[in-house]
Amino acid sequence: MILAYKYKLKASLSQEIIMTNWVSMLRSHYNFCLRDRIEAYEQVKYPKLGNYSDLKTKAPCCPLTCSISPQSQLGEPFKKSGKKRNAYEMQSSELPFLKQARPWYKKIHSTVLQQNLRRLKTDE
Repeated sequence: MILAYKYKLKASLSQEIIMTNWVSMLRSHYNFCLRDRIEAYEQVKYPKLGNYSDLKTKAPCCPLTCSISPQSQLGEPFKKSGKKRNAYEMQSSELPFLKQARPWYKKIHSTVLQQNLRRLKTDE
């Protein structure tokens, strides 16, 4: 019984360059979203209140910098139904804005970027 097929990808030079660029962009997107989740977690764990400075960066902190969501600093934390959204939903809702701010991400299909975020969720 055959359970799977294996295909060897024979890409041309131009296709290899495109795939290398995609992998690089996906890696930077993954790292950005991971850092966003880590910063949101640290903000909830060690909230910065008052005119105190952050011990790591020595930068002054404003009381308006507290995060509503413990998982992500991006996006609206609540759905229209009133339920709270998870980090994947908030970050995936920011993908259109990412493509506007960084037009080179338009070359990558949105499903691939969403799968990148799902992979981030399973790696935690």
